[in-house]
Amino acid sequence: MHLASFLAQLCAVPANLKILRLPAWLARYGSLPRSIILFAVGQFLINLINTAQFLLLNLYLKAQHLDDPAIAALTSQRFVATFFLAIPAGLWLRKKRLRWPLVISAVLFPLMALAALEAVQYKAMNLASLCFLLMGFAGLLLNVASLPMAMRIVPKEKTSEALSLLFATWAAASICGGVVSSLLQSIGECHVFGHHVVLDEYATLLLLTVAGLGAPFLYARLPDPPSEEPNEKHWLHIHREDYPVLLRSLLPTLAIATGAGLSIQFMNLFFHSVHHVSAASYSAYGSLSNVLVLFAGLLVPEFKRKFGWHGSIIGVQGAAVLLLAIMGLTELGHGLWWAMPLAVFCFIVRQPLMSMAGPAISELTMTYVGERNRELISACNGAIWSGAWWLAARVFQVLRTWDVPYYAIFVTTALLYALGMIFYRQVIRQVESEPDPQSPSQGQADPV
Repeated sequence: MHLASFLAQLCAVPANLKILRLPAWLARYGSLPRSIILFAVGQFLINLINTAQFLLLNLYLKAQHLDDPAIAALTSQRFVATFFLAIPAGLWLRKKRLRWPLVISAVLFPLMALAALEAVQYKAMNLASLCFLLMGFAGLLLNVASLPMAMRIVPKEKTSEALSLLFATWAAASICGGVVSSLLQSIGECHVFGHHVVLDEYATLLLLTVAGLGAPFLYARLPDPPSEEPNEKHWLHIHREDYPVLLRSLLPTLAIATGAGLSIQFMNLFFHSVHHVSAASYSAYGSLSNVLVLFAGLLVPEFKRKFGWHGSIIGVQGAAVLLLAIMGLTELGHGLWWAMPLAVFCFIVRQPLMSMAGPAISELTMTYVGERNRELISACNGAIWSGAWWLAARVFQVLRTWDVPYYAIFVTTALLYALGMIFYRQVIRQVESEPDPQSPSQGQADPV
């Protein structure tokens, strides 16, 4: 039985069993088409690699005797290719079929991740830098094509549920990765066919990266619909009236990506260095947080229907930013009994709140820019995230070399997040200013 059919039947069966009836907001996911379910499972496998690297890569590099500046220098290579190639890739992919770019990048991404691990293991740091570079390029193609592909294969009335499901794959992968990491590192070591195996960060990264190799087989089974927008101009052409729309859409991403690059990618180092939290404990906290992320993400469509764009974006981001600042300030109470529990509480609660805004932001942006610019806006967002994270990683490297405390970096992140929220408020006003929103880059905008 196909997974999509199973989910549809799962949501239909309780209709005859009043006690087991699913809430309406959850039952809507059962009517999603089979193609979006396949897409979500493939993205889940890719996100197993992303979440493993997010949780454990810095700690693995630390175990290989790299200091904080060296770790920042190496991992920032992922963002170089994305920064320079994102916009050309987005322009080229506009109005083209997207299945095979997804398949090719889903093959390249795990292979380069595996190669990077082995290069670091054998101290081939130049090769490791190249592998991180190619991994960044593959991740770029995945990011540029994913949201436009989802918008093409799902009915417009199911857009909110489809995007929320895709975003929920990050949380599901994070839960799985955290559980696997905690389990393997609690075992510590074992013997397999007479060989002594140490179940450390390297083994966990290796296992979850191999699992990601299943994604291209699922992507190859997706439909490949063409763009609805006619391809009338050269692929490099951008309509003059699209420039202000693109600029308004990208300003909040620039602010938030820069802030996130300063702290989020080094969160595990903060807990390790300041509060002496082990890798296993950090993974367990991350898994608990991602359980909340998963359920909160699935609630986003219903939350947006009740509270609108402001509640589902500005409201939840504001609460998350406050928690981030408090978490960073716990460094000032380092060693006191309340500091570490408060930091862990903020970490666990902040992530679900910040993640709730993701599907709503994507729907808002994709609706605002229109059909012909979706690949381009995805590429620009990817370039901004990669460029900002690369630059922020370099800044973090310098700041930590100068022994700047973590709390100062976290407060700076909170201020940049607040600026991004102001920019999002302007975009929301543009969308809500007309009862029947018209995208300047498209005669009639997609319905929200």
